[in-house]
Amino acid sequence: MTAAAVQAQSVDASVVEAIADWCDALHGDLPLEDAFAALAAGLGAEAGMLVRTHFSDFRPMRIAVWDRNGARSASPLATSFADGRFGPHIARPRAASVWLHSHADDAADVDPALEAWQARRGLAELAVLVLSGGPGMRDHIELHFRAALGPPTQAALGAVLPTMARTWANRQVGLVTRMVVNHRAAAEPAPARPVPAMILSPSNPARLSRAEFRVCLLLSRGLSVTGVSDELAVSEATVRSHLRSIFSKTETSGLAELVFALLRSKPDASAQSGLRCA
Repeated sequence: MTAAAVQAQSVDASVVEAIADWCDALHGDLPLEDAFAALAAGLGAEAGMLVRTHFSDFRPMRIAVWDRNGARSASPLATSFADGRFGPHIARPRAASVWLHSHADDAADVDPALEAWQARRGLAELAVLVLSGGPGMRDHIELHFRAALGPPTQAALGAVLPTMARTWANRQVGLVTRMVVNHRAAAEPAPARPVPAMILSPSNPARLSRAEFRVCLLLSRGLSVTGVSDELAVSEATVRSHLRSIFSKTETSGLAELVFALLRSKPDASAQSGLRCA
């Protein structure tokens, strides 16, 4: 049986369940690594990577990686190939778009690193699924296949990608930051750093106001800015005004870093109880 035939038989059976797990993982109900692995396998891929690229330096950051035979291979998937293969064309792509190595017109510009890795692994196709395309960064999935994608797999990608991109846009705050940090921690020895102050501890080390404290607590529970606005019955502009003050007091550079700091220093039950009584 050809690799294309295997793809055609395997996609429909598991992709629906994998998309459901993907949605759950983006809301923090399942490990994202596991959901991504199920999704890539369900689509018939041999390996895949979930990647964030900032347009300021175009240096890809791994969010999640899955490789069916990576543990047994001398060349496991460890590199993003999207920019090397598609160059400036994919710099700021449309969300929910699919880019196929085999369909690109500029075959003469194929990345030698991609060709060499595909040859070592016996792979032939790279599919890039764009989850978001701007303004300051791109999030995408790279999937590697043994053969060029047949119509069933292409149809499956076209059917599920809009849902994937939509749920990605509404993912839990801080999810990507946590995953990127976890990958860095696994790959590199962590330098000695002071233990961060517990922002939401009863001593209130950042000297947050009562309103700012409540905003931080709701963010630590996974609410978005809109969710915080609804919970506190204030406008999003008011929440963002609080956030600017919070960033300054906590010495964080933005929302993602703040949420990560909050998740690393969650308050205990007594602190949360005190907040509810405030």
